[in-house]
Amino acid sequence: MDWWSEEDAGADDLVLIGDGPMRGELESFIGRNNLAGCVVLRGWQSNEKVRQEIVAARAMVLPSFAEGLPVVVMEALALGRPVISTFVAGIPELVEEGITGYLVPAGSIERLAEAMRRVLREDVARLREMGARGAARVAEAHDASREAEKLANLFRGATFHV
Repeated sequence: MDWWSEEDAGADDLVLIGDGPMRGELESFIGRNNLAGCVVLRGWQSNEKVRQEIVAARAMVLPSFAEGLPVVVMEALALGRPVISTFVAGIPELVEEGITGYLVPAGSIERLAEAMRRVLREDVARLREMGARGAARVAEAHDASREAEKLANLFRGATFHV
């Protein structure tokens, strides 16, 4: 996508968005390991700010243990960004290994770190290609208008008993 500049793709900071009870522990870990120069805690952010961060990223990372079909994965792919996530629930429906991103086993710190290193080393053209495939997959399989029409057709054909 045209708005993905070489400058955006070159950043190698880890930006964490969200907040919760582990924030203090994360801040302590970052300090103890001298990571303040490369790990940024943004905390809670508005939808627009999250969008801006995804657009500025090489990839979006969601290392989850339990999900359905996460909207943030669809959003990142729709914005043309590859996704690193886990083999959990509906995520593999969107994230295909090496095609639209990378999948790692839930809880595997080593595999997650390797996938993140891979994205950092990956050629920007390859990341763009993966992002474009992800955007196409989301547009094809999760278009809200098309899905609403399918649901409406189901209701039109349904027989209701009172």
